[in-house]
Amino acid sequence: MPLKQLVKRPIQVLSSRFGQHRKKVGQPRLWIMMYHRILPEDDPRFRDEEPGMLVQPDTLAMHCEVLGNEFELVDLTSWCEKATNGAELPENACAITFDDGWLDNYQYAFPILNKLKIPATLYAVSDLIGTKDLFWPNRLARLLQHPGIEAAEFPWLNQVKQQGALNNEALASTIYNLKSFDDASILGWLDDAEERLSIAEEKEPSLMSWAQLKEMAESPLITIGSHTCRHFRMRSELDSAVMTAEIQDSKSRLEQELSQAVKAFCYPNGDFTSNAVSLAKETYQSAVTTQVGINHLDNLNLHQLLRIGVHEDISNDPTKLLAKVACWP
Repeated sequence: MPLKQLVKRPIQVLSSRFGQHRKKVGQPRLWIMMYHRILPEDDPRFRDEEPGMLVQPDTLAMHCEVLGNEFELVDLTSWCEKATNGAELPENACAITFDDGWLDNYQYAFPILNKLKIPATLYAVSDLIGTKDLFWPNRLARLLQHPGIEAAEFPWLNQVKQQGALNNEALASTIYNLKSFDDASILGWLDDAEERLSIAEEKEPSLMSWAQLKEMAESPLITIGSHTCRHFRMRSELDSAVMTAEIQDSKSRLEQELSQAVKAFCYPNGDFTSNAVSLAKETYQSAVTTQVGINHLDNLNLHQLLRIGVHEDISNDPTKLLAKVACWP
């Protein structure tokens, strides 16, 4: 075991045994788990993704078992409705959520959820479902792997690129640096670079088809929420008309395609402004952030719900997982 892990392990053990999830507080609390991609290590898509986005299928199954022993696993929308109506709630509840609408969620997560009878919410980016489009971090990864990238000159890339060999950690650092710019600029730079390097459209989709999303939506275990139209971050520089369309039009599109109400929303990248929160309140029953924490009924904010993000490296055994949900101290 690496030295860093040897140092961290005793803290993980203590927090997993004595953290917030083991404390009696006498009022309902809600943990919300955040997942993105579910892929086995031998899947070619695994090696091209940021480590912080990945959980392997066997790890997800373990999570469901461990969380099911610690909490009452609930559907997020149902829990929020009960909270709003003053209905009885379990003291410790946990909701599972997936962001974006990745094809691998259908391929790997959906069978696990069905087998174990676990409810979950999937937040879909409406205008990317059924296309071969990529999110800009994935487009950046593809660009950085292009054989012509070293000879090309892109000033914006020089500002953000992690120096040294390209690996998943360097990619994650470059993506993080690029996030300091607005989405319109990033997309414009990538469009130009892809045109100059003649980068073609993907052969296979990375997100679900509408038929696959509809199949999940028709399951009594799965609730579909909105993750905007195009995953534009709800930041202050985003045009107010675009922000309104991203939040409201995605709901309309999803409801039209899936023939069911869409009541849940997820802020892309966890970014939100007061205007975004106001629009979410007008449009949805609930909205989730990426801010870490536990939701307490006595100070509940249904449109700024806290979540706990997990990925493979920090949650691949029960102790690590419980250390994350512990929100220690």
